[in-house]
Amino acid sequence: MTTRISKIKALLPILLITALCHAQISGNQVYGSSNSNSNRAQKNQTISVNNSMLTVSISILMNAKADGFVMTLGLNQEAESVKVCNAQINSRIDGFLAKIKTLGIQKEDRYIDFISQTKVYDFTVEGTTAKQFEKGFEIKKNIIITTKNSNDLEKLITFASEFEIYDIIKVEYFNEHSDQIHNNLFDEALLMTEIKKDKYLKSFRKKSVGTPEANEVFEVYFPKNQYKVYQAFESAEIETNYNNRNATYMKKIARKNKSFYYDGVSTAGFDKIINPNQTEVGIQYTLTLTVSYKIDTSI
Repeated sequence: MTTRISKIKALLPILLITALCHAQISGNQVYGSSNSNSNRAQKNQTISVNNSMLTVSISILMNAKADGFVMTLGLNQEAESVKVCNAQINSRIDGFLAKIKTLGIQKEDRYIDFISQTKVYDFTVEGTTAKQFEKGFEIKKNIIITTKNSNDLEKLITFASEFEIYDIIKVEYFNEHSDQIHNNLFDEALLMTEIKKDKYLKSFRKKSVGTPEANEVFEVYFPKNQYKVYQAFESAEIETNYNNRNATYMKKIARKNKSFYYDGVSTAGFDKIINPNQTEVGIQYTLTLTVSYKIDTSI
C-alpha cells in the first residue's frame, strides 16, 4: 500500500504539469463564445450489460482530405441598356475563363449561372424635391468552377480580381467515394465490436445466442459548418459627467479585427480516430455502431 501511495504522489506533479501545459496553449480562441454543437465530445457508453443482454457501442472518427472543390464566384455589371450591360459582363467572364485555362480547367469543369436582371433607379434633387428616375440595368451572374487541386483556389481568386470579380460566395468540399468511406468505417466498427464482445464473454464465461440487433449512425461534417469567430481585445472605458450639462462627450469606437478558425469535431470519446494528425482542412466522418447480443442465461 505504501508503494502504491508513493507512485500516486509521484504522478501528481506530472499531471499538474500536463494540465498547465494545456492551459498555456489555449490561444486567443478563449475570447470566442462557447458553442458545443459542431465539436461536442462523444459520450457513448461502450459496454452495457444486464442478465440477458450485452450491448457494445463503437464510435469512429475519420479525417479525410477532400478529393475536389467547387468554388462559386459572383459578379455584377451596371449599364444604361440591357444589351451593353450583358456585353460588358460577358466580356469580363470570357476573359476570366480564358485565363483559368492555364490551370487545366476545362469547359466541363465550369458553369455560368444567370442570377438576375433588374432595373436601377437613382434620384435627382432640385431644391427640396427629390425625383426618381430610371438610370439603367444591373445583371448578376455566378461562375461555378470545379477543381481537384487545392492550390488552384488561390490562383482562381487572383485571376478573378484581374476582371473585377471579388465576391467569393462559397467553396464546397467533396469526396468522390464517400460510400466506400462509409463501408470501410462500418467494417472497422463491426470488427472492434466483435473484439469487445468476445473479450467480455470470455472473461465472464458467457455465451451469446440468437441474432444480434444493431443500430448505426453515420454523419458527415463539412468545413463550412466548422468555423468559429472571436475578437481578442481589451478596451478602456470612458466615464461621462452627466451632472455637467455643458459637457459633450463623443466616443469613437476603434475597429476590432475578427478572427476565424477551423474547429472540427472533437476527438474526445471516440474508440478510434483515423488520420488524427491531419493538418489540412477536410471532411470529417463519424460512425457509431451499437450492437446488442442476447446472453445465454442457462449457463
